[in-house]
Amino acid sequence: MDVDIKLCKSGNQTWGIRLSGGADFSFPLTVVRVLLGGLADQAGIQAGDIITKINGETIHHLRHCEVHDRLVNAQKEVILTVVRNLKLERAV
Repeated sequence: MDVDIKLCKSGNQTWGIRLSGGADFSFPLTVVRVLLGGLADQAGIQAGDIITKINGETIHHLRHCEVHDRLVNAQKEVILTVVRNLKLERAV
């Protein structure tokens, strides 16, 4: 099930998530840590969520660093589309 989650920040706040994966890892971009009380936590992001879109743009073809740059450079808000409770196996 895809869920759109909007995060809004002010000042120098971080989004409050740590990610793993990306096209260069042959594994979907996955939230591995959520900062307790941070923006992502308050918005409902959970560890294990798989991010499929940023602001409506599909990201499965992007490398980890490209996704990181898009999140760092996002101004005050970002909409993450996530898939929750999906079991995947890493391609070897």
